Amino acid sequence: MILRKLCDSKDARPHTTMRAVPLFWLIALSAILIAPWFGKAANNVKPVSQDRAEILASPRGKAARSGKWGDLTLVPIVLSPPMELVSTEWGFKRQPTWFFPGMNEDMVVQALQSVGVSATDAARLRAGAESEPRIAGVVLKPDPSWVRSLTPEIRAGIYNMLAKGELNSDQTRPFKYHGSSLEDWLNPGLVSENTRQLVEPLVYRDGGYMVLSDIELIRSEIGSDDDLRRLAKALLRNPTVMARLSVGPTADLNALVEYWGRGGRRTKIRPQLESAAEKGGDGFIDVIHLLPPFAQSHLYCYPTFSDAELNNLALANCIWTSLNFFLPAPDNRLLDFNVALKTLQEDYFIVKADFELGDIVAFLDGRGNVFHTAVYIADDLLFTKNGISAMAPWTLMSIDDVKDYYRSLSENPVLLVHRRKSS
Repeated sequence: MILRKLCDSKDARPHTTMRAVPLFWLIALSAILIAPWFGKAANNVKPVSQDRAEILASPRGKAARSGKWGDLTLVPIVLSPPMELVSTEWGFKRQPTWFFPGMNEDMVVQALQSVGVSATDAARLRAGAESEPRIAGVVLKPDPSWVRSLTPEIRAGIYNMLAKGELNSDQTRPFKYHGSSLEDWLNPGLVSENTRQLVEPLVYRDGGYMVLSDIELIRSEIGSDDDLRRLAKALLRNPTVMARLSVGPTADLNALVEYWGRGGRRTKIRPQLESAAEKGGDGFIDVIHLLPPFAQSHLYCYPTFSDAELNNLALANCIWTSLNFFLPAPDNRLLDFNVALKTLQEDYFIVKADFELGDIVAFLDGRGNVFHTAVYIADDLLFTKNGISAMAPWTLMSIDDVKDYYRSLSENPVLLVHRRKSS
């Protein structure tokens, strides 16, 4: 059954298809991609604390579509992790190493040539190919100078192909920034011109994102640890938005209380909205103040962990974030895969339309695997944590931007929306 699009924008955007998939099927399929998130130490989790991001805000905002959530203005901002959280231990492989599981040398050569690698270069790579029985495939270790010389187009073709396999860590978990200006990403106040010249030839595009996977190729060429840390801080910048709700004299306060007060919070929300309405035409309130405590304390923040937690891989992830949205305090049992699935099965039901604050949006690839979940806020805005990294903050992003972020996993994901039974 085909459901209506989650977001009917007037802008030309990729269509989002939503299907009514039986919940038991969703849960069974989700194990394929979600299970690895939950590490061996799911039972040793401690409460997560946050460090507020350093925020650079644009003075201008743009209006979102009006709806039962009211009138929103979205102000673009950029998050940057506090310098004390930034490490110089980043990158996965000191030498370029490409894994091609399930492929022989002929198939690898054909794949490389299909994205623009010359026949001569492909033959040279084939000559150095290593058979790897553990992946029933081939491993290439290309010369770093050749990798550095790739054009952005060929680099994008190769790396987007490599990103489909989890073994290619540098390509599956690269640095990325939504936008088109390298200056916006590599803040001149942080990154020297010399460092920028080292980085720029290695940047390629994936949809609306600029991407850098080859950080190890320039590590030795950058001077001090301080320069490396400044580069890392710049590369970890995340564009997001601040959402402001207009509460003018014509606003329907009862409707706004009903929408933003879900989760048993209506009496807590009403005084804030009434206070904003008293300001008259200029009355507005930042949406962060209308969200449940969990979202308030996590939005625009980075998780911090003890050494023990980092060693145990007890890291917050998207489904933990989604299922904790309405809870008064984080339930770290939800890092346990079985507990998370049981909660989704017992406490949520599938909805087809008329979405509400707090609904969980699951992103499914073409095989039906869930590869991401996020929380619906309003219009096409989601509360999301993209990845398990401690350098991945909680942000507000449009549905299209989240889709674009995970483009290597699915170019046209199916969205399946769940609603908490008691809200």
